[in-house]
Amino acid sequence: MTKKKMYIIWGLITMFLIAPLASWGIGILYGVSEGSGFAAGSLFIVLLPIFFFIGVGILIKGFLELN
Repeated sequence: MTKKKMYIIWGLITMFLIAPLASWGIGILYGVSEGSGFAAGSLFIVLLPIFFFIGVGILIKGFLELN
């Protein structure tokens, strides 16, 4: 597997699998520790775009990678 293909695959996996699951998990853990569902939801909403754009960066790096 080439580096280009690897970056593209990992970018997609990060955007559509890791970002929502990690954001949800971190948000739930924080919400339980604080005892507030609003804290869990708001942290989820803050973390999801951050992780998503990290995935977009990996995907773009894959598209710009030379063979």
